[in-house]
Amino acid sequence: MSRKIISLLLILVLTIFTFSGCGSKSYNGSATPDGQKTGTADGTAETGTGDQSASSGDTIEIRFAWWGDTARNEVYSEICDRFEAANPGIKVIREPSSWSDYWDKLATQVAGDNAPDVFGMHVQYVSDYAGRGALADIESYVDNGIIDVSKMSEAVINSGRYNGILCMISQGVTFTNQLVNATLLEKYGIEVPEYDTDFTWEEYKALGQQLVSKAKDAGEEVYLCGDNSTQYTMFRYMARQAGGDLYTEDGKLDFAQDTVEQWFAYWKSLRDEGLIPDAATSTEDASAPVEQKFFTKGAVAFACTPANQLHLFQQQMPDFTLTLARNPIGNDGARGEYLEGAHFAVSSNTTDTKKEAAAKLIHFFVNTEESMELFKMEQGVPANSEMAEYIKTLLDDTMTKEIDYVNATIPVAGEGTYAPVGATEINTAFSDAAAAVQFGESTPAEAAEQFMKAAQAVLDTIN
Repeated sequence: MSRKIISLLLILVLTIFTFSGCGSKSYNGSATPDGQKTGTADGTAETGTGDQSASSGDTIEIRFAWWGDTARNEVYSEICDRFEAANPGIKVIREPSSWSDYWDKLATQVAGDNAPDVFGMHVQYVSDYAGRGALADIESYVDNGIIDVSKMSEAVINSGRYNGILCMISQGVTFTNQLVNATLLEKYGIEVPEYDTDFTWEEYKALGQQLVSKAKDAGEEVYLCGDNSTQYTMFRYMARQAGGDLYTEDGKLDFAQDTVEQWFAYWKSLRDEGLIPDAATSTEDASAPVEQKFFTKGAVAFACTPANQLHLFQQQMPDFTLTLARNPIGNDGARGEYLEGAHFAVSSNTTDTKKEAAAKLIHFFVNTEESMELFKMEQGVPANSEMAEYIKTLLDDTMTKEIDYVNATIPVAGEGTYAPVGATEINTAFSDAAAAVQFGESTPAEAAEQFMKAAQAVLDTIN
């Protein structure tokens, strides 16, 4: 089933069902009344205010879902083992998935009243869940001390609020940025950008022209980067540099059609000049596992990815030295950075007993040395400042680079707005429009117009 169909299913079904927690049927973020019908792991109904536990004897079982690769799955699972040892009355049922499979699966589970009790959440999708009341209000677990946020900054805590209600706890702070194959650039005599300096979109393109030309002279085929034209989260930087964002606070588009056209035209120019792979190759590369991607194989110099993934790529690329660089700034010097990071959320569609157990698991993940010894930089710099200091004693040089980069970027970053309900459909519309330009089916102007109409239609339907 395609993500677009899954998203439509989520939109249609979740507007019918009411959940307690961060949202109501009016989507204003207010909690719904207690005592409503909820679902267990096998889809059967039970009372939301009851103290029942799907358990074996006195053991509470909670389902925990997250996204990631095999290495992350091993880390999370071992942390769960340690949590169970420290909390013998709680058993964690683990449900890992890849990034793309995770969101399709979660949408289906939530729509079918079968959501995991605790799960990973991302700002890219939070409105599709919190806006429909699928995420529990967890403020009470902070108030009673089950989840400790005393060592988190106010900005980090507030990143977990939707419509003023605390729905999420940060797993870590990071930024979307550029991974840089320093070895590849140095091979062709190109200066490696420093992690705390800036370069414009035009300077980025000029670097690619220099790299590709020198590689051709040496009889080799190398590219500047992969084709990021389909990445709505990457486009966000250009939207912010134009003075807006992806969305306004009240859920409207916050960029002009001209900005979208400029984005598509920029990547078309890179494609036409051979600075990035052709459309078919880029499509294949986008779905390839990490170890088979062009960047991992040393065929491109830059890759757009969260800063905390540097060490994961470095492990895959022992013959190369990797560094971090900021995304390009606007040609006029305008910036686009904003605070990012993954979060933990609790399902509103479960019992109070399981919610409390889920809150304990979240606390264990983000606030204990037993977890951080394994977790380290898995989702960015730890939200807990004491844990961030603790892991420095455990990190290799690559992970230290990640912390240095994030700390150097925070001062120049602004605040981002959450995407509205329906954002998943808009993400898909953006990718579709970009793909039409990739394959020569539309001009940048035509694709921009097509996307703006499709995005506005989604917003009109929701509102």
